[in-house]
Amino acid sequence: MKRLRTIAIVIQRVSITLSVFWAAMVVIQLTSITPKAILSPCDRPCNRADWPRICRYRLIVEKRTFGKFSVDHKSIISDDEPAVAAGAGHFFGSARDHHHYLVNGKHTGPTLNVCENDFIVIDVENRIPGQSISIHWTGQSQRHTPFMDGVPMITQCPIVSFTTFQYKFQADRVGTHLYHGFSSEERSLGLVGALLVHSVYEQSKHPLTSNHQGDIVWILSETNGNVQINGKRRMAQYVKPAASYRLRVAYMAPVGQPECERWLEIENHRLTVIALDGNLIKPFLVDRIALSDGGRVDLLVRTTGMARDYAIRITTGDDIANGSSCAIKHERFRLKYIGSRATDLQNLLESTGRVAAGTISERATLSGQHQSSQLTRQTGFNSGRTICAKNTAVNISQGNEHMKQQVCLLDTRSNHAGGIGRVEENFPLSLHDTDRQINLVISKHKVVREMIGEQFHEISYSVNGFSFIFPSVLMLSNLAHNELTLHLCSNHSGDRRMPRKCHQLTNEPCECAHVEHIETGHRVELVLINEDPDSDHSYHLHGHRFFLLAASRCDKGCTSQLPTIRRNFDRPVQRDTIKITKRSLVVLRFVADHSGLWMLRDLGAHPGWSRGLDVLLSVGGAKDAVINLPEDFPSCRNFIGPKYFLI
Repeated sequence: MKRLRTIAIVIQRVSITLSVFWAAMVVIQLTSITPKAILSPCDRPCNRADWPRICRYRLIVEKRTFGKFSVDHKSIISDDEPAVAAGAGHFFGSARDHHHYLVNGKHTGPTLNVCENDFIVIDVENRIPGQSISIHWTGQSQRHTPFMDGVPMITQCPIVSFTTFQYKFQADRVGTHLYHGFSSEERSLGLVGALLVHSVYEQSKHPLTSNHQGDIVWILSETNGNVQINGKRRMAQYVKPAASYRLRVAYMAPVGQPECERWLEIENHRLTVIALDGNLIKPFLVDRIALSDGGRVDLLVRTTGMARDYAIRITTGDDIANGSSCAIKHERFRLKYIGSRATDLQNLLESTGRVAAGTISERATLSGQHQSSQLTRQTGFNSGRTICAKNTAVNISQGNEHMKQQVCLLDTRSNHAGGIGRVEENFPLSLHDTDRQINLVISKHKVVREMIGEQFHEISYSVNGFSFIFPSVLMLSNLAHNELTLHLCSNHSGDRRMPRKCHQLTNEPCECAHVEHIETGHRVELVLINEDPDSDHSYHLHGHRFFLLAASRCDKGCTSQLPTIRRNFDRPVQRDTIKITKRSLVVLRFVADHSGLWMLRDLGAHPGWSRGLDVLLSVGGAKDAVINLPEDFPSCRNFIGPKYFLI
């Protein structure tokens, strides 16, 4: 009897378990997540107790060409100035045709908000006739999905016209990041959007970011000297008075002018810098900030108590004359206050002509913070340059109101465990020593060519003598392919390997797929040496973040002075994008902690995908680089018929 009762209890429990399992499967099947037109609701307060969500998005990429008379200016409605008469102007200020990229119908795509460790699934549909694209996701490690990094012919086949490619990866890096087209033209002309990865720490525990009223995202780009914020040449940013906002700023340099320096400032407002490329730093106050190509800067903006309009200014560098090609046209961006009784009073007084901007009564209402910014010299943070004309050694802190010199990237510090940061944001003790040092020398020279009976000069760029070109087969899944190995070159461990064509004594550059091999887990010191006497160069490292340890000018030879350069191990700033000024070098360190093919990307490449200054870092070797590659992953191959035909 007892045995029968035990059997009955076991059968009952098994039946209940199977019923619950079956019910769960039915619910999952009936409520399965399908792609929405734009995005699924993953913008939410993050909670440690929540399971990571699957966030589905669909991005439709198009290309539009606008001619001189393609826009009816009489139909343009503006709140700031009257419409321009037809024929008196043209679209974006040039008589030539202009093309721009649209994401879901807009210049500058939608902002994607997810929580840390969420799984992102994005269907990217290419509706551009005759042009292939790919999308890169800045800041994300792609630890288990190196084939989703978005590098054409390296990690994936390009997305050809009227086809869809689905990106799937886990958002494991918190902060302000971007998704954008691979080429510099696509980035600067609208194929770009913000990817914000939130965390519980920043939303509820960080003493600064947890108390702000909301996020503001500005993606700055420019075309023909006209600046756009989020694809708009005129914009009103509405904020509440006496409130704090987190301003997330990214900048896309104009095509063909990556050396042009841009500064951002807001009238009568000081800016608290809190993060670079998604990495929290020790906060400090400045009046304006320099923008760098591909870089992201997080700022805290504290609004005043007086409700009025404030100018948002994007200006050229101090050393650029108005007649320079880098000079930009004045654009109308305003910071407007709402939700205050002073707004109605101000509008009434302005309508009667009795109040103008900058009156004594208004200045009396400004906070002490803004008064101090008017009494001291303007302090700027040059986030794009590792070396500034005026470095400062002052102690950078949030309460320092008397800084009078320009703050450079080397002056900033990451958060520390004793303050508001986390332990993992410290400089690792293990990185005081390295397993591998890679020196990359950037150079250029002139090549004489002849076409149609005329001779002309062409600039050839190279790194360590190699001019990078993309392979003809998908590299990640075909590292042992015979056709691929014939076009690889490297300088690994002093063994300079070049394709056979590069051994010929000609003036032509050695064009090949430049690869540097690194063992998984090795500590790497990466030294970028810019011997170009004319241009600065910006680089973005895929899949990893690096610490900036040192930078130096080297007018009389960079390599010779490298051993004497002092490295900074006191909480150096961590980034994934860096700008190397002409005739200078930077020293970076990172741990190559996950396998794959990771590009050190030249952001100034124009036109096309590369101008020869890219380098591939192969971490882990051929066997580890292709881990977990899906069986149905598309491959790019040549089609070549047999050598001999029977018919």
